[in-house]
Amino acid sequence: MNSHEYALLSSNELEKFVNLSVKERTYRIIKEKILNLEIEPGSRIREDLLANELAISRTPVREAINQLAAEGFVEIIPRKGVFSIELKTDDIIELLLVREALEVLAVKECIDKIEQHQIEELNELIDSFENAVNEKRYQDCNILDSEFHHMIAMITGNKKLIEFIDVIEDFMRIARNMETIYDGWNKNLTALKDHKLIVEAITKKDKKMAESAVRNNINNMKKNLNIYIDPDFE
Repeated sequence: MNSHEYALLSSNELEKFVNLSVKERTYRIIKEKILNLEIEPGSRIREDLLANELAISRTPVREAINQLAAEGFVEIIPRKGVFSIELKTDDIIELLLVREALEVLAVKECIDKIEQHQIEELNELIDSFENAVNEKRYQDCNILDSEFHHMIAMITGNKKLIEFIDVIEDFMRIARNMETIYDGWNKNLTALKDHKLIVEAITKKDKKMAESAVRNNINNMKKNLNIYIDPDFE
């Protein structure tokens, strides 16, 4: 994790991170480097260099790499090495299709379950996002963007839905960082507007409006990534 990501952790979350095993901390740090494109997509990952950078032995690095390979974030190619995931257009299309279905379900269930204090928490998250946009802290914007969708899923209380959305959101972090490379300001300003509309719909308990806002949010991501797909996919 970098300093910005530490700043986004609550004191309890930071304490939990510090108290994790070396293996788990190593896994999380390497994963964050992949999600934030600090490790470039498609690039080779060298265990020895990571171990030196993190001042640890190669064993926890190797264990973390194996876990990331099982999750699809790295590819281990025999006799060639370990390589970071490189999302192709088809990969992103598939992810967005699944994400759209899951998040429409999530926002509708959220409306059924949400309490006033949770609406306030969503608005606080939007305020943090807006501050990050205004200060052009685009990497923080991407983290807060993911946290927004995670929070909506958490409110549903649907464990499987939360699990599936969290898996998708990890890959979406990569896609969002790809978006930011081209136009961080407009991309995040658009996402901020989308989030405000989603929360407005949730507050009004308007499921039709919420579904429309979620679909619009995902369609804007397609446009930002210059993905043009058949209307049957939308």
